[in-house]
Amino acid sequence: MEIEKPKEKYDQLISDGYCVVEDVLKDDMILQLRSVTDALLDAQTEDQLAATRSSGSMISVYMHSLFSELVIYPRALLALDALGFLRPKFSSGYVISKPPKSPPLFWHQDWWGWNDPCSYTALPQQLFLMYYLVDTTPHNGCLRVIKGSHLNRHPLHDILPNAHGAELQRVDNIDHPAFQHHNGEIDISVNAGDLVIGDSRLLHASHSNESDERRTVITLWYHPFFALLPEPMQAHIGRMRQKLEWSDEDWNRIEQLNPDYQGDIEPLQWNRTPGPELK
Repeated sequence: MEIEKPKEKYDQLISDGYCVVEDVLKDDMILQLRSVTDALLDAQTEDQLAATRSSGSMISVYMHSLFSELVIYPRALLALDALGFLRPKFSSGYVISKPPKSPPLFWHQDWWGWNDPCSYTALPQQLFLMYYLVDTTPHNGCLRVIKGSHLNRHPLHDILPNAHGAELQRVDNIDHPAFQHHNGEIDISVNAGDLVIGDSRLLHASHSNESDERRTVITLWYHPFFALLPEPMQAHIGRMRQKLEWSDEDWNRIEQLNPDYQGDIEPLQWNRTPGPELK
């Protein structure tokens, strides 16, 4: 697999906060992932669905061994390599599926390391890799982003409540600015199997799903320059490992991507709110 114009995609990722690599997942993997995610989603309770009404679901990828194969999916690692991310590390991921006729996902950014000065530099500390399992457009809930918001302050930064808080997840107030359209937003429509790579600091959301079918995305989190991160940040990432349904075989499968930290430095304090350094 060859990545077309990798330098242009890298430059877009650094400047805009995202890029798209087309046709990464092969059809057989898409079918396997649809089967596994459908089973996990069908098993959700009414209370779980109500608690994540905005995102649709937040099911850990540690709930099924197939996701360990996705973590090391060769075509995705080749894409990261082509972009210059030679030794990435993996930390977590979720199945995020919007049911039919469901509301939009609120605006948010996912980075938690704003207490460290490296969070205000151009190089990404954490990337999301999003695999959509169906063709996705504004009609059925495609991703929308605000270009450059990973490096530049946007009015949303000053009005958004705690990301992934219960109020937003339940959609207590659909008129909240977190659910509205904002200046600078763009839609990212993709085909099933395309890979969206984005900086975790990027402000992003999704449209409502107006279709009659669920729209599922699997989001995996990688740290492209783990070895270069400040030690307190490495310490935090190294303690994020979960067990759940993964076997020792699953963990051995991703051994080369495991963010192993053996030091004794205190982990960086979790902080999801950008400071005044973000201009």
